[in-house]
Formats: sequence, structure tokens, C-alpha cells
Amino acid sequence: MLLLLLLGACGGNKSGKGNVGEIEGEEVSIKDLSKNHESRRYPVKSGVIRSVSEAVGVKTTMVTYFDKWGEWEVIESTTPIFIAGTDVSSHKLEIIKGDEHWKIDLKEKTGNHYNQKRAKSAMGIDVEAITDEILGKMKMEKLGSEDYLGYKCEKFRIVGDKGMDMEYLMYGNMMMSMEGEAMGFKTTVKVTSFEVGNVPKEKFEVPEGILFTEGY
Repeated sequence: MLLLLLLGACGGNKSGKGNVGEIEGEEVSIKDLSKNHESRRYPVKSGVIRSVSEAVGVKTTMVTYFDKWGEWEVIESTTPIFIAGTDVSSHKLEIIKGDEHWKIDLKEKTGNHYNQKRAKSAMGIDVEAITDEILGKMKMEKLGSEDYLGYKCEKFRIVGDKGMDMEYLMYGNMMMSMEGEAMGFKTTVKVTSFEVGNVPKEKFEVPEGILFTEGY
């Protein structure tokens, strides 16, 4: 549950000049895309994000594929765990299309199908529309900007109940890194790469042979 609260991926406005990719035949920069479109989950139409999270001493690698500015999203996560020589590793897949979710255990061939609205970002708010009033209500502090992997991000700190103290690096609604403490556990999520480009439609297809239960 802790990891589910913390997963996300972030990109930013790449430092320096140049374009980030060709979207629908037109070569444009992230800055142009962000300027010409309403708030979205990602600053580009489609791409692939690779990230690593660590909580309670367990590392998870994630690959996120997205399209339609994040309306469609697939998150594949792998957690290698060995207990007393026994492999209890997990391999999970989450497919999201609008409000429709499929959460799948690829090892057990089981999953859940349900509908649930999502927040604009991993912080639970629309970062592109943030105001001083929202910062105050959510006990958030804006700490300035910081470059990460060559992307210029805004830095935020959130202090909450039950020992939550987290720092986020964000560009718009896309998360680049998160680290701190939640429920007494040190937690980190860091993006290791962000690739802009079209994602094959088959990536968003629900695999066959999965036994689904309706509801979360």
C-alpha cells in the first residue's frame, strides 16, 4: 500500500536548447507543449519512463508507458525478493485507460478490474494550477527549483500526519523524484530515464489468460 501511494514518474523542461521529440509529425519542445496545452498528467503526448523506488529496504524497478498525455498509462513493476532462499518476487502490471483500471499479478495470473478517478499528479493535486492557498491548506512548502537529469523541476515539501515528511521534484504534473519518510519508513522514488516518442498500442492491451475480480 505504501508503494502504491508513492509511485509516479516525472519529467521536466530540459535545460538548454533543442527539441524533445516529434509528436504527430511536428517537432516541438516540452516548453512549447506545456504552453499550448491545458494541464495534463505529462508534458508530452506519449513516452516511456524508467524509475526505481525503495521502501522498507525493498527495491522495485518500474517502467511506465503512457499515451494521450497520460490518459492511457501502463505501469510494469518488478520487485525481487528472496526469503530463506525462496523466490517470492513480484511482477505486477497496471493498465489505466481514463478511469478504468486493471491491476494484474503476472505471476499468479490474477487481477482486479475497477473504475476510479485519478489525481493529476503523484502529489494528489494539479501542480500546474497550484496557488498559495492550496500550499497552505495542504501543509506544502515550495523550495525553489532544481535540475535533475537535465530537467528543471520545482521542489516541494509536504509535511503530514503520522510522520510524513516528503520532498518532490516536479515539472508540471510529472514527478522526477520523491524522497523522505512516510509512516515511519524512509522512502524514495527516482526516475532514471525519460524517453519521448510514440508507444505501440499493443502495450495498452489487457493480457489474455488473467482471472479478474471486479472491484478493488
